[in-house]
Amino acid sequence: MAFVTSLVYLSTIVVFFFGQLLRIELKGISFPVIDIFIGLIFCLNIFQKIKNKDFKVKNKYLLYFLIFAWFSFVFNYFRYHFDLIKPILYLFRLTFLLSFFIFPPKLDEKIKKISYLGLFSNVIFGLVQYFFWPDFTSFKSLSWDPHLYRLVSTFFDPTFTALIYLFLIIIVFLDKKFPLRIPVLIISYLALALTYSRSSYLCFFVAFTFIAYQKKNLKIFILSSLLIFSTIFLLPRFEGEGTKLERTSSITAKVENYKEGFNIFLKSPIVGHGYNNLFYVRQIKNQNSHANSGFDGSLMTILTTSGIIGLILFLLGLKKVFISGNLVIKTILISLLLHSIFANSLLYPWILLFFIFL
Repeated sequence: MAFVTSLVYLSTIVVFFFGQLLRIELKGISFPVIDIFIGLIFCLNIFQKIKNKDFKVKNKYLLYFLIFAWFSFVFNYFRYHFDLIKPILYLFRLTFLLSFFIFPPKLDEKIKKISYLGLFSNVIFGLVQYFFWPDFTSFKSLSWDPHLYRLVSTFFDPTFTALIYLFLIIIVFLDKKFPLRIPVLIISYLALALTYSRSSYLCFFVAFTFIAYQKKNLKIFILSSLLIFSTIFLLPRFEGEGTKLERTSSITAKVENYKEGFNIFLKSPIVGHGYNNLFYVRQIKNQNSHANSGFDGSLMTILTTSGIIGLILFLLGLKKVFISGNLVIKTILISLLLHSIFANSLLYPWILLFFIFL
């Protein structure tokens, strides 16, 4: 059984590396291969808990949230009579991911180290993509954002990519014994910088401000501040809107997105509209868009899909994770919460899965 578990985790690390490159289309539903491995890890973890008779709940609030999310889903199914297959698959994925916080799996330290190696390999791939294939505008035909001169790596999105790289930077920085620590930090930061993700720059600043405060080290704050502000001024500005850090179009779009989300929340403030059912209540012109079922902010997505009750339970669950976590987890969670104001990063499968390897 130990061999099977290790094999699944190692395979997950490989699939994680390939990101959105590995996708399957089945009966009109497209989903990343990582979803399959999330399900496999869930099954292995539950099997181990049953075998060891270890049913202690580590995070009751996230458990209550999932129960309420399923209630909201069923309630809204009879309300909207939506197509069941796609939304329920996404709710299953969310259930599997959050279960890792409720019943944390035990992970071998070797697997953790290999996962960091796999993530750094993705950083290298991202740099290769940036310098040799910087034009992703053709991906617009596949309903992805048309990024130009930005590092997107295998996740096809600079914002999510930058946040995942920031997680790696935090881990490496706080681990003084990490192999080739300084080169890894330099290369990873370069990759983060080339995403041109302003929200991730802000998260970097806040993360290292928090680390400096916790360690009572003013030097960390000064050096990290100088680094991020120097990056902002020194980064080259190429053709296209994406590399213009002073751009305002995306800010305006996010404000409108939040307005739409709040108006939808008011239509069903208590139980929401059901997870991944927002397509049925939103006016989406592009039915194949990868952003149909969520808003630019994760908490807004939670609020609209599971109502005020679901949001409160979800936040209490995150508070529990923060309180019980070490400095790495606390710093990453702060970064993630801040980032989730600007993107749906709290519900991004690669990001939630990353917590397993912590």
